[in-house]
Amino acid sequence: MPRPGFVLEVDDKTPSLLTISGAAVRLQGFGLGTKVAYPADAVPSTDPVGLIDAALLSPVEGDALLRRLGPGVRLTIVVADNGRPQPRMRFDVRRTMVERVLELAARSKVDDVQVVIATGLHRRWSDHDVTRVLGDRVASSFLADGLITSHDVTSDDLVGIGDIDGHTVKMNARVASSDVVVTVGIRDDHSLGCPSTLGLVDASTINRVAGLHADAAAADEVARLVASTSETFAVVAVIGQPFLRPSLSFLNRREWEWRLVDQLAFAAARQFVAALPKQGAQKLYASPVADYAILDVVGGSPEAVHTESREVWRAANAVEVSAPADVLVASVWGAGFDVGNPVGSPINAAHNALVDQAGCHLGTPLVRDGGVVVAMHPLLRNFSNRTQAPSADFFTNVLPETLDPAEIHDRFEASAAHDPWYINLYRERFAHHPLRVFHSWYRIKEASEGLADVIWVGGDRRSAGIMGHRAASTLADAYEVASAVVGPRPDITYLHGPGRVLGAVR
Repeated sequence: MPRPGFVLEVDDKTPSLLTISGAAVRLQGFGLGTKVAYPADAVPSTDPVGLIDAALLSPVEGDALLRRLGPGVRLTIVVADNGRPQPRMRFDVRRTMVERVLELAARSKVDDVQVVIATGLHRRWSDHDVTRVLGDRVASSFLADGLITSHDVTSDDLVGIGDIDGHTVKMNARVASSDVVVTVGIRDDHSLGCPSTLGLVDASTINRVAGLHADAAAADEVARLVASTSETFAVVAVIGQPFLRPSLSFLNRREWEWRLVDQLAFAAARQFVAALPKQGAQKLYASPVADYAILDVVGGSPEAVHTESREVWRAANAVEVSAPADVLVASVWGAGFDVGNPVGSPINAAHNALVDQAGCHLGTPLVRDGGVVVAMHPLLRNFSNRTQAPSADFFTNVLPETLDPAEIHDRFEASAAHDPWYINLYRERFAHHPLRVFHSWYRIKEASEGLADVIWVGGDRRSAGIMGHRAASTLADAYEVASAVVGPRPDITYLHGPGRVLGAVR
């Protein structure tokens, strides 16, 4: 287990601390008394085979996978893709997990095997994605025969499996007709539920349980319906913080522990991006890869696995803070959430700051009611024309009209969800489903409830205004703006990236 995270209180001996804004890295001085929440240490990955085999052979609940397999069994391996982890894994542990399941299936003489990628509203996987994640061995054995498919939430061949409050739930036909389903996933946050469940159903069902009025009880019911269609065995790898390559080695260590190589890497990264803003950022950050320590691998029934894996992740990443802050400060690194985009789009930046970072806590918010979130990001209109066309249109055409989620739902959601061009991009061009940006905005507004302000340091003022936020040129300026609501001597907490801090308020 790596060194746990902790909270540092800035004093007169504390060095300037690393901050990230889009693609720019800086050292920023923080005032005396500022609390800095550091995530657990990032450490390199190790061989996960032993942990995976133990999870398959000694599950936390139910029979071992080998006892569920045999001749004539119709087996489907579901690979959960909930859009993470970012930066992507240098060697994706799901590859080894799938390979070990296939080896058990071969040993048991199972000859009807397919792989389904549970992408939900996220972009469907191309052949390149399949090969990168699952490896040449699996790809060459299954792709040519059409035995690896990405789930399509708009497909005409989805099958009904039951009703929830009069709404018919439809799911992937192959998975529904299987005798045994093995779900393979990664745990890199503390969210509830099985990440593959909503990745396998229709768009209408996803919208019903995760849209404007997100319904946890309905989501649980959908999970039960999906699980009832076949015998399901889940296996989840719990991963640690991202350990970056040598050119980004300074991101792996606390500032007072930087070695000469880390100092040189930071100086080179800063000068490279400053000298060649677009090209330099693309070269350094466009496709960063990281090693992730495998903290544990848990196998068994889906409910038990996802409860157990959540507790493992919590134990490794919880950082105790004294109280909710008046001002919460967050760095926002585009390469940490937008694939191939070193800066990141404004909507995804807001989601990262307000939902993924400020919202990552154990029940008690990290910023008090009436407090302020200060985030560092340029908020450039940096949308991918191919994968984020609905997001670009949402930002340009919808938000200037209204910020209210209910009005957006009533006026704009349905037309976007059924737009032929957006659906074509989703089905054929590996773009996100148009509903994804609507759901992101609903979660952003939920996370903003109770906040007095959201201020973007270095952010484009017009982009910030479109989202109902404000911009400031420097951190000091942001504090001055915030002082109007939190007073001249606020309690400040800085969430130190690029890893994830799980805040536990004592």
